[in-house]
Amino acid sequence: MPAHAEINRALAEVYDPELDTPITELGFVNEVRIDGGHVTVTYTVPTFWCAPNFVFMMSHDIRHEVSRVPGVTHVTVLVRNNCLEEEINAGVNAGRSFAETFPNDVDQHADLEVLRHTFIVKGFLARQDALIRRMRQAGLTDAAILALRIGDVGVQGEDLFVQPELSVVSQRVPLAAPDHARYLHKRRQLRLSVEASARLFTTVDGQQITEDDLSIYLRYSRAARLNIAFNTSLCEGLLRTQFFPERQHDHSSVGDRLIIR
Repeated sequence: MPAHAEINRALAEVYDPELDTPITELGFVNEVRIDGGHVTVTYTVPTFWCAPNFVFMMSHDIRHEVSRVPGVTHVTVLVRNNCLEEEINAGVNAGRSFAETFPNDVDQHADLEVLRHTFIVKGFLARQDALIRRMRQAGLTDAAILALRIGDVGVQGEDLFVQPELSVVSQRVPLAAPDHARYLHKRRQLRLSVEASARLFTTVDGQQITEDDLSIYLRYSRAARLNIAFNTSLCEGLLRTQFFPERQHDHSSVGDRLIIR
């Protein structure tokens, strides 16, 4: 029989596509029941009107990730607090696609993977933007930042230690490790190299970013970062207000990580 710890690790791989954060960190997961090889996951989304395509993606991903855990033979996913929860629960648990679940409402050629890719790119830009700005704050020059290879960066707790090319001294970048991990996660999803010799910062197409282009590039990536930060704070606040009254005066958010002054 699969262990709860294994199921929780699988659930940590499921991201809210719009918020670029695992549903476990957002507090969406309510219950995990294990009955032999049958696992039932119940989770709650922040608002009744959360976009059904995003909710469908999360339910699909929960089913997919949990089914990969050794010992799991069947997965049931139940979403709560959504206007189309009955249809989504029925479709996902029957193994139907989004278009098959809503045959009269969705273009039958619609592909949720195209939408997913759009938000993976948005998350890539947001985490990249956060990393570059934190490195600037730590005193690294733009030239040094853009020349970094993935192997030039080490992780120690919440901090990064960066050793630029030709430097014998590593530079500490405080509080950057979580964004670094999330950024590498996005690179893998986009099939960009995460080998030690690969450039750390590239465009979404894997092209080099030049110093001349960096200011314009960061204006674009900043918009993605702030949008994710705002939406995350909003969704967490709505979830807290409805279902966690004891935390209504807690205004912290995982989205705060993306607010860099």
